[in-house]
Amino acid sequence: GFRAAGGGSHNTFNDCWLIISHRVYDVTRFLSEHPAGRSIILLHAGKDCTTEFLAVHDEAYLPAFAPDAFRGVLKDSGVGPPPPRPAGAGRVDFVSSDMLALPRDIFGPDHDEFRARCRRFLKEHVAPRYSQFEARGMVDTATYAKMAEAGFYLTLNIPREHGGQGHTDWRYNAIVCEEVEDVDCGGFFANLGNDMVLSYFLRSCTAEQRPRWMPMLRRGAPIAVAMSEPEVGSDLGRLACRAVPLPDGSGWRVNGRKMWISSGAVAELIVVACVTDPPKGAKGISLLVVERDMQGYSCAKRFGKLGKLASDTCLITLEDVIVPRCNLVGEEGRGFAYMMSHLPKERLSIAVGSAAAARRALALATNYVNGRAAFGGTLGGLQGVQMRIAQLRAEVQACTAFVDRCITEASAGTLSAEGASMAKYLATELAFRVADACAQFFGGYGYLKSSPIGKLLVDQRVTRIYGGANEVQLEIISKGLGFTPQRMGSKL
Repeated sequence: GFRAAGGGSHNTFNDCWLIISHRVYDVTRFLSEHPAGRSIILLHAGKDCTTEFLAVHDEAYLPAFAPDAFRGVLKDSGVGPPPPRPAGAGRVDFVSSDMLALPRDIFGPDHDEFRARCRRFLKEHVAPRYSQFEARGMVDTATYAKMAEAGFYLTLNIPREHGGQGHTDWRYNAIVCEEVEDVDCGGFFANLGNDMVLSYFLRSCTAEQRPRWMPMLRRGAPIAVAMSEPEVGSDLGRLACRAVPLPDGSGWRVNGRKMWISSGAVAELIVVACVTDPPKGAKGISLLVVERDMQGYSCAKRFGKLGKLASDTCLITLEDVIVPRCNLVGEEGRGFAYMMSHLPKERLSIAVGSAAAARRALALATNYVNGRAAFGGTLGGLQGVQMRIAQLRAEVQACTAFVDRCITEASAGTLSAEGASMAKYLATELAFRVADACAQFFGGYGYLKSSPIGKLLVDQRVTRIYGGANEVQLEIISKGLGFTPQRMGSKL
């Protein structure tokens, strides 16, 4: 049997116990997933959280949602087993992969081993501190460094000759995106470095330029890309940030502001899109690497956001920043072309994360309706609920199949701009729609700040905006059929 003091001997994030009516429950999984439980585990991880739990629920809630949580009774208590589960209660241990009817066939044994290692890393080094990251509005540099050392941030794709793992198979990148979402840490924007910024150093920099940056990247220095401006979002051909050549030709003097810059507060290297030759329009845009400690560079403002709370989003200012010529990315005047060439994988990365979020949302909802007592049975016993879950599941399956095909194309180097835009549009629209529908099943619990489904809902809203608004994606898709956007010939 258990001694009364036994519940207090568990003191890690992955141990949370309840003692109710002399019955002992291990409720870690329940608390990490259930909308009313997340705040409890954050307050009481490693401690007996019985009082906090009973302020919201009674003991009968546990057999419904955590049927395997019962561990025994206190010694000499003489009490019986826990209350029975609700009539008709079903499985409450579904995971994201269970939402699919068709097995995913794009990953092999090496990918599966990599996924398992990535998940272990995230559960050990990110999930326990995720609430702190959200409260601070950023992930600390030490976490990026650990992730790089473990091979999941930047070093994943850095060539072996520069000390990285040298993966060119983009399926490994996709796994990182999916696992971050699947452990409910979707606000940790690890794919910003892996899929949106690193390629400028690996693909756009010349062979002579590249070695300059590898030591910093290899140790996991946070990196960012600065395209958008306060008055310029998706229309990147209208940038106002100016880089004026220095009289001696040794570099540029940069002035301007950049808006919505993810990781702008922690980034050590920022790839900045600026105009170096105004009369040439888009062909006069160049990319310059601005280093955080350069005089005149500052993170002027960090924005409070509805979601993605663990990712800092900033307004950065550049006031007479002297950038040496050796910090030019690739060739002068090729910046716009470089950005366009890297955007397809960036958009696919967003799509992969959103498809994973949709599967996760559906798994959370399925577990909840199977355990939630209602009308003499469970929510999952209602035909209307079953039909809606089935509709969502079919859409999630179709989206996953399409995104998987795009992952395969990206790994083979044949991903088209149209395909990436389709994936980004489909997955982000679906993820928000699924999260919204699933939140409805949770009732008021789905609207709690600490609710995993609530976090998914607000996190996925912004995916339809960043990486190019979804309206821009539709324009790209339509161009593939020969259409010309009406605005191109409009007098407005």
